[in-house]
Amino acid sequence: MSVELLVSVPKKFHKRANRRNRLRRRTKEAYRLNKERLADCGKSAAVDLALIYSSREILPYKTIEHAVRKILSQIAERM
Repeated sequence: MSVELLVSVPKKFHKRANRRNRLRRRTKEAYRLNKERLADCGKSAAVDLALIYSSREILPYKTIEHAVRKILSQIAERM
């Protein structure tokens, strides 16, 4: 399965680039560690995935990882 990933942290919610970069890095790392959930579904398909961080708060890594894990599980179930 090939997956293309887009991670976006809008400037509207986080004005400073260092905060946007920190949240983008956390989200990418959470995806990297949990991407096998999509591969385990057994289907061979091309998937384009966009993760948009739309919270005004800077959440800890564990919270972001839990959300990404939940999203990936839901996508795998629907395939």
